[in-house]
Amino acid sequence: MNVVLLADKKVRKNFETAMRKNANHNLVGVEMIIRGNTMTRIAEHHNPHILVVYRNVPISKDGLILNDLISFLRIKSPNMRIVYVYGEITDNTDFATTAEFLTQNGINDIVSSYSIEKIIEVIDNPLKKEDIDKFIEELFTEDTPDETAVAENTVYEQHYEELHIDFPTVTENTGFSIDEVRYIPEEQTEMNNTLVIGIAQLQHHNGCTHTAFEMAVTLSEKNSVALIIADDNTFENLSVFHKINPITAKNGLNVQGIDVYPYSKYSEIIKEYGVIIIDFSYLNDIQKRAYSECNVKLMLSSSAEWDISSLSRYIEYTENSRDNFYLFPRVSSSKFIKYNKQFIKSGINAYRLHNSPDWIKPCADNIAVYKQILSRFSNTPMPKPKKRLFKVK
Repeated sequence: MNVVLLADKKVRKNFETAMRKNANHNLVGVEMIIRGNTMTRIAEHHNPHILVVYRNVPISKDGLILNDLISFLRIKSPNMRIVYVYGEITDNTDFATTAEFLTQNGINDIVSSYSIEKIIEVIDNPLKKEDIDKFIEELFTEDTPDETAVAENTVYEQHYEELHIDFPTVTENTGFSIDEVRYIPEEQTEMNNTLVIGIAQLQHHNGCTHTAFEMAVTLSEKNSVALIIADDNTFENLSVFHKINPITAKNGLNVQGIDVYPYSKYSEIIKEYGVIIIDFSYLNDIQKRAYSECNVKLMLSSSAEWDISSLSRYIEYTENSRDNFYLFPRVSSSKFIKYNKQFIKSGINAYRLHNSPDWIKPCADNIAVYKQILSRFSNTPMPKPKKRLFKVK
């Protein structure tokens, strides 16, 4: 296959020598600096099967960055394979951020070395996204203390740092894997047959109702599940969308196989289902107590810089804030890694939610999050109620 090299001139000689020894590939061009016409030269003049790009290639055009060139080439020559030479890793978080950008652009061949032999090996043996994800996980795990989960029903006396989340300093923190979330089950307590899950959000439009429906779908496979929507406007909008008279819907409705009720029906159905999920949305003063009494408490929060202060205040000044499981939608892997290191220091359970547009079919990553959270809680599965409390479908 035809190969083009985009790298500093110091690399050229050794790379050309190595390529001569490889019968499978032919070096057809070398670009040693990024100028205004470099992208066009690569895409139209050379038009190679494979482009090898070094991260530190010189750039002469003001305002142009290497990511711009890569994005352009992915559009201009979508079939061109790009091998990205990151080089030796000195900053784990920077590498993770770079890898995230590349994999999102369909580039999985990321070389964490300047070794010509290693680069040729990757050219001959393409990497998969799973390889990069595993490498990043192992990279952060090397610097992360062992977070081995404690067996269920075992009680440990835990000692945490003072409960204070200082988010302005998170950019200084590295060395933590998104998947290494400390999991310390508390002593199991006796519950009735119904497991009550409360879902709330610290800021509006974090996907609280969407998350509630996803969890209902996930749990409905093995349990009788009801979803309660505490916000009357949301419940009414749902019924109107499905062309159901809101007055009739006050007794409950069925949406894609999920039984849905307004909050006023809570006391009537509590014993009829194995799992009750309450979508509190944005908590008012009255609902805060009901939320605190749920067996499982999930709190969604924005990770935006302009919203983090409300999360900090909630964690610091809310009683038993460690009892919550904090969920973060629409957050990048690298950003969550920085935040989560702070959470773990204070004994906070935090999880990243992935993009999952269709609540009827939750993505596998979100299902894994829900199951991990609920694995420490147990309830006795109940059969579907023989007599429905409503007739609307």
